[in-house]
Amino acid sequence: MRRHCQRCETEVSASYEHPTLRRWVKGYFFLGVPFIPFIPIIGSEFVVMLPLTMLYLSGMGPALSVIRAPASCDECGADVEKAGWTPPAAPAPPA
Repeated sequence: MRRHCQRCETEVSASYEHPTLRRWVKGYFFLGVPFIPFIPIIGSEFVVMLPLTMLYLSGMGPALSVIRAPASCDECGADVEKAGWTPPAAPAPPA
């Protein structure tokens, strides 16, 4: 992907640190969807299901950190941000 690097002051190629892991982590958030109808059973069973649910939820923090990590410049290693919308430059005043 092409992004603007502040350190290089040019448009460079950028990449994420773990691209394959990012793809797998996006699926991690949907692992609990099939269990939504069973929430009353999961909440009432304190020996196995509740600790397993707590383990699943404790993995949300590391999963979010992988998703939120910015891309880095391939040339200098600086973090590059997504290109946002910039307003068009104002025309120069007439001379």
